[in-house]
Amino acid sequence: MNYKILYNKSMTPQTYLMYHELAPWFHLLTPPAEYADEAELITRLIHLRNPHARTILELGSGGGNLASHLKQKFIMTLVDLSPEMLALSQTINPECRHLKGDMRSFRLDESFDVVLIEDAIMYTTTADDLSATINTCRAHLNPGGLAVIAPDWTLEEFTPGTSHGGVDDPDGRGLRYLEWIHAPVDDDTCYRTDFAYIIQEADGSIQSYSESHTLGIFPTTQWLSALRSGGFKPAIFPDMEGRKIFVAQRGNH
Repeated sequence: MNYKILYNKSMTPQTYLMYHELAPWFHLLTPPAEYADEAELITRLIHLRNPHARTILELGSGGGNLASHLKQKFIMTLVDLSPEMLALSQTINPECRHLKGDMRSFRLDESFDVVLIEDAIMYTTTADDLSATINTCRAHLNPGGLAVIAPDWTLEEFTPGTSHGGVDDPDGRGLRYLEWIHAPVDDDTCYRTDFAYIIQEADGSIQSYSESHTLGIFPTTQWLSALRSGGFKPAIFPDMEGRKIFVAQRGNH
């Protein structure tokens, strides 16, 4: 068995195995079909605030899991840092536009009805990064447009623990993972999640990998303050597990 361990506090999404070397396996880690209910909820929240919304810019779109459902109702433009993840998304979303970019600094000379960020927002680990990302949202929204941001956690809901999952592919490949979520240290705005991946090739050979991701965690008050400072009027809605989704309307100026 080949076993690799990667952990470095300076690692970023640009260097994580999950989004690069192991990107072809991502849909076995988190299958697109599992995002149907979340996409339906996000669609309802968008239409609640803007029933005429048609265009979405998704930042940190990853393997295109959400987009594979949302594209049925919206015209999607997908942005991610990882070329490998964009290539994976193109296999299931060939009709969508795919662009490489960092959510903190990406600029496109276009505006949209909605800017969407799902769990990729967790890679904003400082207050400055959070503000920069919110500014990116505003820069790409029509007046009155919506920023829809769905973090895994705010500080109030955060719970350390473990989870596991993964699925098999009809071609004989398979993946299983173990996730170990650690509590933030002191008053830090970051926490660490360790991942172990076991992958099985179609010929039955096995490889194992391990890496740690550094993620951001902010209290709700900081989220609301950052959104208001960025020119938004924010509202909070619960997701299917009772976690917060921020739906923030850009001002008309």
